[in-house]
Amino acid sequence: RILAQKSLGIRHFLKFVSAGQLLEDPDESLTTALQGDSVTALAVQLKMASTDLAFALWRCGGERLVTWGDAGHGGDSSAVQSQLKNVQDVQGSAGAFAAILTDGSVVTWGSLT
Repeated sequence: RILAQKSLGIRHFLKFVSAGQLLEDPDESLTTALQGDSVTALAVQLKMASTDLAFALWRCGGERLVTWGDAGHGGDSSAVQSQLKNVQDVQGSAGAFAAILTDGSVVTWGSLT
């Protein structure tokens, strides 16, 4: 969980908003906010896809996608990482990934065969 949070730039999987402001440290400020303010909880949904020998983890609409595993099967996305912004979905085949972005474009990496 901590590795995913650091890699994707997410401090908490559950975010709290009070009076229109994100509570950066909910452990300290949530108690105060609950004493009269309206508080909204926002769940951060992570998604995962896989090939035969690699995995991809992302957050819908997020700015980062993390891959690991066999580089020849999509575990190394460094060549296309700059294009992997606003990812909506990722599909994995036996040896490659295809990411669908919010603008409808598709980015692929992994084995060509």
